[in-house]
Amino acid sequence: MRNLLIVVTLVIAGLTSCGPKNEYKIVGSIKGIDSGLVYLQQREAGDWKVIDSVELVSGKFNFKGIIESPELWYVSVKDARVFVPLFVENSTITVDILVDSLDGTAIRGSITQGVYENYLQQMKPIEEEMNAIYQDYKIASAAGDEVAVAAADSMYEVVEARQKEQILAFAMENNSSVVAPYLIFRNAYMFDLPALEEAALAMDTTLNNSTYMVELNKQVAILKAVEIGQPAPDFTQADTAGNPLTLSSLTGNVLLIDFWASWCGPCRAENPNVVEAWKKYHEKGFDILGVSLDKNREKWLEAIQTDNLTWHQVSDLQYWNNEASNLYGVRSIPANVLLDQNGMIIARNLRGEDLMNKLEEIFGK
Repeated sequence: MRNLLIVVTLVIAGLTSCGPKNEYKIVGSIKGIDSGLVYLQQREAGDWKVIDSVELVSGKFNFKGIIESPELWYVSVKDARVFVPLFVENSTITVDILVDSLDGTAIRGSITQGVYENYLQQMKPIEEEMNAIYQDYKIASAAGDEVAVAAADSMYEVVEARQKEQILAFAMENNSSVVAPYLIFRNAYMFDLPALEEAALAMDTTLNNSTYMVELNKQVAILKAVEIGQPAPDFTQADTAGNPLTLSSLTGNVLLIDFWASWCGPCRAENPNVVEAWKKYHEKGFDILGVSLDKNREKWLEAIQTDNLTWHQVSDLQYWNNEASNLYGVRSIPANVLLDQNGMIIARNLRGEDLMNKLEEIFGK
């Protein structure tokens, strides 16, 4: 009788379980496409990494594997406008995609995805407001209406501040889900070091080994190493002629390390301000080292000439994997770091009038 009870218990356990708990199964369908190659992808430092691929058969596809902790991956179809983000975890996840309306895609079976969708729903009104302001900005900019452009800029900053507060609040309320460190790390450029460190410390310890928590802690450590008052970490990259140029070789002047790229619209818009600062203060001991996050050498060189960037320029042409930008914790561009004559960091992310005011403070009018 005892052995019979054990067998019955094991059978019931098998019936009530959903298969192995240490693997994910993605059971998908695409309404509108019957065949093609379906990819499961991950975004890494601005590039795409293919995790798996399967053939779409009669609009159906399946993926199976093991993941250590939930991560945001993407389902896409080759040569089709299908691109669906989802948090993958070790469970059975169903993904029903509507090609004609990707917003109508239904994802079930991932608890983490449910948390993420809740976040997206909460952020939707703010994103719509920001998009409306951006459209007003484009219209004003095209018309040359500087007053309207300034008004749109001001309104955008106010809404962006609310967005930042809401991201932080959501992360704190859901600090036991990997969505929390994902959101903080993804938007790390919005937070100063104290806020970033406070958010990291508020995360549940069960997340310590998750991908996004590891990256968040790494970002905090990097930013601590490049705080104001710290010596600037040295690096060497190739200049426009292909020759190595080392940061420390420029010690002796007040130096701006300017992170930018030819493909970055805000960077190109900021370049005239940097040119003005160079012309006004270079003879007084102000120097600039441009570090480009480009990956196309020709476009990089063309932008340097077009924007009249006559100072030192370097790049390893590794895009977001640029070694120098990673060394300084750069998560968005334009970004910059100002060094004194001894190579000590004295300011960060000075743009427009802020840069001119700081240089005036150093060199005088």
